[in-house]
Amino acid sequence: MQSQATLGNILVIDDDTAITDLLQLNLCSEGYNVLVKVHTADVRESDLRDIHLVLVDAARQNPSGFQFISALKSTPAGLRIGVIFFSEYESERTLIDALDAGADDSVCKPFSLREMLARIRAVMRRRCRAAVPAPEPVMTLGDMRVDFARKSVTIDNEFVNLSNTEYAILELLLHNANTYTSRIEIFRKIWPDGTGANERIVDTNISRLRRKLGELGSCIVNRSGLGYMIAV
Repeated sequence: MQSQATLGNILVIDDDTAITDLLQLNLCSEGYNVLVKVHTADVRESDLRDIHLVLVDAARQNPSGFQFISALKSTPAGLRIGVIFFSEYESERTLIDALDAGADDSVCKPFSLREMLARIRAVMRRRCRAAVPAPEPVMTLGDMRVDFARKSVTIDNEFVNLSNTEYAILELLLHNANTYTSRIEIFRKIWPDGTGANERIVDTNISRLRRKLGELGSCIVNRSGLGYMIAV
């Protein structure tokens, strides 16, 4: 897919043509390049190097949307691509499963176009946001190595599969190491629009981040009234 749109290239995966036609029409009018695929299996051989954001439902397909996101985010190349899971769901469990798979955000169907566009802009901004300048291009903490230029994290030379959001939180905490950052400050910096979300999403993402960092996750501490801090 050639990058021709000013705002970026978006891949939409859904077998509901009414939804995909609506998204394609409106996203193109906003200035995005849009590619539509009906099934996740159709993407298996696709070249995604020019894709900036994926909108995926495929809850009842094989591979499912969750499986597709997890497979995409398990590769270094896939980590640079923003992902929004959009589907019908009745419980918080679906939202948590989507985030655990590596999605940057989740939208419940039916959705308003204004909300979807706001969430797309927010994820694209987080993806494109320049890293806060660091004293060194690489920071180490125990066996963990964080390469700010490549936005990659390894522990014992093993790649750690973090979502864009989890990495952004880790980077924010590292650049403010040994200093507490309040929950609301993290929320405002990582989710600047705040559309459809609340501060609880900070706790959810930090809980997943701690788990993925294993023993080093204990370096992320929190204190009531002060927020979160990574102790180095």
